Amino acid sequence: MGPSRQFAEITIKVPAPFAGVSDLGFSARYPGQPMLEPSRDVPLWIEGPAGPMRRLADRLRMLATLVQSAHGWSQPVQLTDEVLVMAFQDRSQVGLALGDGAAGALDYVLNLVRPVVFPFLRDCAEVAHLRLTDQIDMSVRRSDDRLADLSMRWDQIVQANGEDLLSA
Repeated sequence: MGPSRQFAEITIKVPAPFAGVSDLGFSARYPGQPMLEPSRDVPLWIEGPAGPMRRLADRLRMLATLVQSAHGWSQPVQLTDEVLVMAFQDRSQVGLALGDGAAGALDYVLNLVRPVVFPFLRDCAEVAHLRLTDQIDMSVRRSDDRLADLSMRWDQIVQANGEDLLSA
């Protein structure tokens, strides 16, 4: 049997990316899909204490409205006081014709291979002006298998950190 032509479902967990709130984090779940299909939306499940989550929901609405690039964000949906969901959307092919070639293809590949946690954190800092914590930990899993653990400084993700805290 040959190699699989399907991307497996994976989850990336980021436990405490925002400065001042150690119990607020998120998970990005990549759905399994065939390799040559257009990229599916990647849902983010965000949870934390009610107060910071209210402030975060207001800021995440900015991402859905203001980010205009090869990717975008759905409007956040508050499920409870402590849980909201939103989705990364690949917009690399929107408005492109087949003859547009390289520009759309590069954005498509970048959206396909770059973990959505990076544009999410970058947009949170640059667009929503949220301050990221100094050290950001991530865990990559496929089902019950831990694939990788990463730890990065905020300046490895974004050029300028935001200034606003979610804590009261």
